[in-house]
Amino acid sequence: MRVRHCVARIAATMALGIGSATLTTAAYAQAIDAGDYVPAPDGTQLGLVYLQYSHAGALYQDGKKIDDEAELETAISILRYVGFTKIGGMTFDYQVLQPFGHLAGGGSTASLGKTTGFGDTILVGTLWLHEDAERQSYFGVTPYLYLPTGDYRASRALNLGENRWKGSLQAVYSQGFGKHFIAELSGDVMIYGKNDDAGVASDDLTQKATVRIQGFARFPLDDRNELNARIMHVTGGETKINGIEQNNVTRTTSLLGTWRHNFTPKWQIMTQVGADVAVRNGFKEGFRGQIRLLRVF
Repeated sequence: MRVRHCVARIAATMALGIGSATLTTAAYAQAIDAGDYVPAPDGTQLGLVYLQYSHAGALYQDGKKIDDEAELETAISILRYVGFTKIGGMTFDYQVLQPFGHLAGGGSTASLGKTTGFGDTILVGTLWLHEDAERQSYFGVTPYLYLPTGDYRASRALNLGENRWKGSLQAVYSQGFGKHFIAELSGDVMIYGKNDDAGVASDDLTQKATVRIQGFARFPLDDRNELNARIMHVTGGETKINGIEQNNVTRTTSLLGTWRHNFTPKWQIMTQVGADVAVRNGFKEGFRGQIRLLRVF
């Protein structure tokens, strides 16, 4: 029991030090889907609904598994609006994302508790600096702004909101090779504002920048179906609580497979399955699944 209590305390400290929403929901905007950087025509509007579920069944510290009974379960839904226009002859999209969902600790980390609520609202805009449909070549840059609007309570170990501002800049290049293969590469850097109400003692939480690299291999099968695979690596993000380093740098590598199907020119469904393959600190996801519905207006 003493060992289990110690592990639960470490998990709670990680949830505070990393930011509980970062453990579970902060990746939904930055972790893009293959094909997101192929622009739609001017005037196009998209409505999307995401249904995400993940289960983590192990806890790591300094690259070593310290508990294989630690559990963290997440069920997240996201509503997303995207509109396309032209600025100076270049395509620009403007987006709003609103997540909400449920988080729950289990097993040896059941003491983390559970929570349900809204996540932080995300404002996004992409500008395509290069687009050549004939050569299947695209390059775009995207700033993200996370607003501290989500449900947050300092006394909880798990929160959907983060009680801080965040910003990120992402760049993506997409290049097609014939009819049945497309390669895409994405990179982004995220910076974090201060959470001045972290934990029951209203501690100050600061966090170093994180860097994310994503690589995609896309395989269009026909006009209605595509298979693709993604590898993603996230590093950085070490936190300080009241100026004291927590030694919890993030180094996580994950894999994700996707099948995308167009029912009609206006309706699309996407299903995804993935998992973490390497984790330095925190929970390791053994399973992640997502369904995305898209409607073109």
